[in-house]
Amino acid sequence: MRHLFPSSLNLRRHAASTTSALAFGLLIAFAFSLPARADDRQVVSKVKATYPEMAKRLRITGTVMLNATVAPNGAVKSVKTIMGEKILMEAAKDAVMKWKFTPSDHETVEDVEIDFH
Repeated sequence: MRHLFPSSLNLRRHAASTTSALAFGLLIAFAFSLPARADDRQVVSKVKATYPEMAKRLRITGTVMLNATVAPNGAVKSVKTIMGEKILMEAAKDAVMKWKFTPSDHETVEDVEIDFH
């Protein structure tokens, strides 16, 4: 006797295979949509971060770690804070937004550290 519908085992295999293929496709699409990580772009011009007055008075020091998204022309498009003292973060972001990097053929994300000592 022939069955009109495939067995439930075959359906599960097909569903798992389809789900895996879809997940892989989404992963590849996501990976190609992210800016490349390239630590070889050099800084052409830096603006020194202004030490916040309140941080000076409270004698707060430290390093702020950031990721700067850099356009192909070398301009900083955005800055994301990774870690550091909250009182120092805005000054670090403001300074890095004014930096200029060497040109590239694609957008990159650069790791940046700003020291406040």
